[in-house]
Amino acid sequence: MDIIGFSFLGIVTLCFGFLSGFQMAHIHYNKKLAALVKRCIHSGTIAPVLVELVKLGTEKQG
Repeated sequence: MDIIGFSFLGIVTLCFGFLSGFQMAHIHYNKKLAALVKRCIHSGTIAPVLVELVKLGTEKQG
C-alpha cells in the first residue's frame, strides 16, 4: 500500500513541476513579447523584431 501511495505522490509532484515550469516560461516569454511589441509601436517599424531575430541567430551559431 505504501508503494502505491508513494508512486502516486511522485507522479503528482512530477506533473505539478511540469505545469509550474511551463507557466513560468509562459509568463517570461509573454513579458518579453510585450516589451518587444511596445518597442515596435514606439518606433513605428518592425526593426526591433529583426534585431531580436539576428540576436537569436548569432546565439545559436556561437
